[in-house]
Amino acid sequence: MIKITPAILPHSYKGIEIPVERVLGAAKNIQIDIVDGHFSPNRTWLFNNKDEDKLQEIYEQELGMPYWDELNYEFDLMVKDPIKEMEMFIALGPSKMIFHLEALDEAKTVEFFEGLPEIIRSAISFGIAIGIDTDPVGIAPYLPYIESIQCMGIRQVGYQGQPFDEGVIEQVKKVHAMYPDKFVSVDGGVSMDNAVALVEAGASELVIGSALFQNTDSRGTIHAFEQLCSTATTQSGN
Repeated sequence: MIKITPAILPHSYKGIEIPVERVLGAAKNIQIDIVDGHFSPNRTWLFNNKDEDKLQEIYEQELGMPYWDELNYEFDLMVKDPIKEMEMFIALGPSKMIFHLEALDEAKTVEFFEGLPEIIRSAISFGIAIGIDTDPVGIAPYLPYIESIQCMGIRQVGYQGQPFDEGVIEQVKKVHAMYPDKFVSVDGGVSMDNAVALVEAGASELVIGSALFQNTDSRGTIHAFEQLCSTATTQSGN
């Protein structure tokens, strides 16, 4: 079954809480887009100086991420130096973190992975995201440490509502062929119009923001995507 993951680009703690309430019961995983203002000009919560009191409460274990006991949080780290900020990210309790290949220093990142305590390694999975024009060959040094590869479907990352770029379809095909044992996802611009093509290209997960939250029935939209992708998978024999 194709995994449908809602994506939220939050500018405050409540900017997570409200969208999450709209998909509770229909989604088990939520992807939080975290943008530092350097990798992309936008700035989200954690980097925009908003709700710092909430962040402190989480650090002190007086508060958790919204509905943390009902959902798994995945962080898409659109951050120039994600390794530098790992203590903060880990403290928020994600089940998965995604690094953008274009932001990584290979030696520093491999050193990070090699030094991960077993308790962190067993609790958090990792993935690598790549842009439409990025050569997937660059993922190779990280293969022993990651479970998934995320192909970006838009060119201007760090913003929702950006136009879908069909070039990602070929990128998905390439990534799926090069790394068949890795879980391939697509994030950015995913809609009912392109979901089938992405699944047929080799995507196992669609990460969806605007197409879910601009719809008044977000739960129903998740189920519609699941049904559409299930039908496409059955017909293609995948």
